[in-house]
Amino acid sequence: MIKRKKISLKKLKELIDPVLMEKFFKKRYKRYYQGAENCHFLGIKRIKRFIGGKFISASYFLKMKIGDQEKIKIINGRARQRLLTDENNPCRHFLVLSHLYFGGFENEVPRPLDYIPSYNLLLYENIEGEALQHKLIKNEVEVDVVLNFIPQIISWLKKLHQLRIKDKRLLLRDRKAEVRESRHALFLMRKYYPKGLVFLRKTINKIDSLWRKKKNLFLKKENYSLCHYDVHFGNFLEDKQKLEVIDFSDACFYDYFADLACFLIQAESMLEYYAPSKVKIILPKIKKQIIDLYLGHQLTGEESFRLKYFEIRRLVLILANLIFVEGDEKNKKKMLDDFKKRIDSRLKKIK
Repeated sequence: MIKRKKISLKKLKELIDPVLMEKFFKKRYKRYYQGAENCHFLGIKRIKRFIGGKFISASYFLKMKIGDQEKIKIINGRARQRLLTDENNPCRHFLVLSHLYFGGFENEVPRPLDYIPSYNLLLYENIEGEALQHKLIKNEVEVDVVLNFIPQIISWLKKLHQLRIKDKRLLLRDRKAEVRESRHALFLMRKYYPKGLVFLRKTINKIDSLWRKKKNLFLKKENYSLCHYDVHFGNFLEDKQKLEVIDFSDACFYDYFADLACFLIQAESMLEYYAPSKVKIILPKIKKQIIDLYLGHQLTGEESFRLKYFEIRRLVLILANLIFVEGDEKNKKKMLDDFKKRIDSRLKKIK
């Protein structure tokens, strides 16, 4: 018997059909909300639908009576056609949320409600709060206000990385997974901006050579932990001074320096966009703060190598994905030139 590799597009479209989804939730709401009665389906808000309908993300609004109160509940759903993927895998996303929510993170992550195999659908309860990145976009806060959350973010990352989970169903981002990741980056560049392909291929060859040179550093089991793998200010929500974290779709077992590198790169990008005149002054202080808070000591030679390696890998992935979503050729060239500088400066420093 051959296992299905994807959900049909026709099946996936049922998730944005109000009539079908009303029946869907009427059957399940009592399981999701203990003691709930008189559920009324209020509607659907589609959040994302990527090219070709490969991925659907939507919010479902339900009104129900729980005890003596009538409440409106928002349930978020994520579904993907392809079943066997490393990234944006709804089944793995559900497993990670379950481990976290029932493992001491119940006040910091969304409550997982269900995984429906027939739709490859993850359902989780919406959490209140607004992303720090959104606050910047809307000019509600200054950059300094967002940077003040760094100690809380690092504290949360340490807590995550110290969590001990044994679950073979979660992705182990080993060398084979890294190779697949690199191939996908090359595919995106080849398809959407071939002019950048030579540079990207050379960069990937260089970091592959770095990995082979010191591969023993990346094979130590003590360096592997559960990682979020998409650590940026858009995935951290603030609700009444409380920090909440979303989007575990890329979570995996990996070297925890990959999370640190991701956060450092994202902090650098945020400063360059929102406070370009302050970057040279603020950025070194921010990097030192992040390292000191997480490690409690200066980087050793081994740690510096690992961090630079994962920073370069992250820059390669970000570049490929930005090229994918950007439609203007001139902007693509600017992106490529900018990332060349950022990548080359790190390649010069790594030893």
